[in-house]
Amino acid sequence: MNWKINACASLCAGIISLGLLPDASAQDGFTFDVDEVEAIDELPHLVELIEEGKRLYEDRKYAEASLRFNDVLMDTTAGAENYFPEAEYELAKTLFRMELYQGSLAYFSRIVEAGEFHPFYDAALRGLLLLTEVIPGDAMLAELLAGYAPLFPEVVPEDYRDTYAYLVGRHFYETLNIEESLRMLNFVSTSSDRYARARYIAGITHVANYDARPAVDAFRDVLRYLTRDATPEELQGEERRLLDLTHLGMARVYYSTGDYDTSLSYYERIKRDSPRWPDALFESSWGFFQVDQFNQALGNLHTINSPFFRNEYFPEGPILAAVIYFYNCNFARVRDVLDDFDYVYEGVKAELEGVIAANNDPALMYEWGKSWRAGEFEGDAEVRSALRAALSDRQVDKSFELVNAIDTELKTMEELPASWKTSTLGDSLLQEAAIAQSFAVSDAGQLAQQRLERVIGELEGLVSQQKRILFEVARSERGEIEAELRAGMQLDDRGPGDGPSLDITDEHLYWEFDGEYWKDELGFYFFNVKSECRR
Repeated sequence: MNWKINACASLCAGIISLGLLPDASAQDGFTFDVDEVEAIDELPHLVELIEEGKRLYEDRKYAEASLRFNDVLMDTTAGAENYFPEAEYELAKTLFRMELYQGSLAYFSRIVEAGEFHPFYDAALRGLLLLTEVIPGDAMLAELLAGYAPLFPEVVPEDYRDTYAYLVGRHFYETLNIEESLRMLNFVSTSSDRYARARYIAGITHVANYDARPAVDAFRDVLRYLTRDATPEELQGEERRLLDLTHLGMARVYYSTGDYDTSLSYYERIKRDSPRWPDALFESSWGFFQVDQFNQALGNLHTINSPFFRNEYFPEGPILAAVIYFYNCNFARVRDVLDDFDYVYEGVKAELEGVIAANNDPALMYEWGKSWRAGEFEGDAEVRSALRAALSDRQVDKSFELVNAIDTELKTMEELPASWKTSTLGDSLLQEAAIAQSFAVSDAGQLAQQRLERVIGELEGLVSQQKRILFEVARSERGEIEAELRAGMQLDDRGPGDGPSLDITDEHLYWEFDGEYWKDELGFYFFNVKSECRR
């Protein structure tokens, strides 16, 4: 039984996803500039409608302007279709200014779906880029943007190329299109404020593709960029968060290659005040286990079991502790640890299964998720921790934010004049927004259920490991694997009952743990593991 090899697969499976939206506001940085289009034969009444719509737009009378452009699209005069492309584009722009973003997206999508022969195809890209800043996590918007990738960079205005490359590269990463993701992310220049994030996503993309060397190179680019003008201690906010994520990424890559000492050195760079410190403590426990520093590994696990980390979720911790005790033939401790695991996590698993059973429809799951996000869920601390681990990621957040955004859009339309709401445009947009809301609710509910099912599946996997460990304990107690232990474990000449001495540096004092945690002791706990293995 090679627990150390299996541990690598367990640890390295968790790849951090970074869901970051551009920082600029939607009203700044981009414009709806458009190149001249070829003149068409004039139908005077349609020319006048378009010109009147543009005048109203310039006067910020967007609701009236939208009706003029829609009148063009509703016209059945022979040859009227020649005016549709411009009317579609102007209507998409106008709806954006009305903050009817789903409607704007619908009309921009018509242009994109028409392809390169649409005279406003290139200009529509600018509108899509604007929409990324106000529509969170819309899959259709991401797909429309990605449709321009084969024409990149020529079709994208130079000022927008870094932004486009970052957004589309991130989309390709999320859809597991590794080659295209790296092509786009590698384009983002060092002058862009998205450069560090692009290199980070490139790094985790290489990790997903099992390419350790380019992953390390990409992560090093991030570290060099972040510390070009400041020390790590001076970084704040998003830069500090990205620094910690990059250190975790480096540690995981080196762990996956078997370079455990380097991996541990990167875990140690994550400071005690970082939100990622509990992750570093837990994951480094596997590294200490791999280099036979069992005391340090168990000390870290002891730290994350403290009340200071009651909101954290590390169900694999008891499994690792059991494996360490197994390696040291402390079989009674193995059973104690796994009994505790069974007591806690069987209950967590049953609770999560109950949530899914009671909300077996995406709409019901969405409503449950909405109440949970509002803090209305009551349950044991361990269950709440499991739910946070399952549902507190950027992708889930964006799916619920999208529903809220569409709700806001529906309210905006309800406040418009009755003449607009009862128009063909208003009626169609209200219906389309309601449909979009239904799909968004369904998607958010399905995603929440998938996250819960994933946690349940992980717990089932840990239960299987628990049973396997207990099976091996039973075998060892019968003497069936004594030879395997002697051959597979590196033991010194310690006899039963002898244990490793604790090396205490001049910077530390040794105190026995008395059952009470102190905050300044966190991260400094050691166990004095005594091997009971006989040679």
